[in-house]
Amino acid sequence: MIFGKNLKEYLEDPLSDWSIQDLETWDDKIIEIAKKYDLDWFPINSEICDYYDMIGSMVYHGMPSHYGHWSYGKSFERTHLNYNFGMTGLPYELIINSNPSIAYLMKENPLYLQILIMAHCIGHSDFFKNSRIFSKTRPEDIVTRFRSAKKRVQKYSEDPGIGLEA
Repeated sequence: MIFGKNLKEYLEDPLSDWSIQDLETWDDKIIEIAKKYDLDWFPINSEICDYYDMIGSMVYHGMPSHYGHWSYGKSFERTHLNYNFGMTGLPYELIINSNPSIAYLMKENPLYLQILIMAHCIGHSDFFKNSRIFSKTRPEDIVTRFRSAKKRVQKYSEDPGIGLEA
């Protein structure tokens, strides 16, 4: 199991009832069971995030590099406000169809939920890898394509002939 950039912050914040070692132990058990059922999934890189980062990931469709647009900020503020007033919940996880898959796990989730989510993510990743519907999505370069789109949109916005308001 690979953990991303927020791991250090998690380790300094005892908000959850689980540890990285707990997740690694359960990940090994889940993988063992999934292999018994002949599941074939992309490797999964897990990002541990708090609710605030999860909202950000949601509005940017989970992509670590996505072009900026005012509508994403608007969506973030609306979701954040609704969440803080108890008017909406957040997804327990968010997983991206990429190779390797990127799974966002909320650190506020209790251990039993993290276990279910990790198993669920293997199911998603197996579906991404083996479904005919997803066969043309090119998961091996989706993050690169989003990064390129971000650079292209930034270039357009800097062009005086196009700009932000054109």
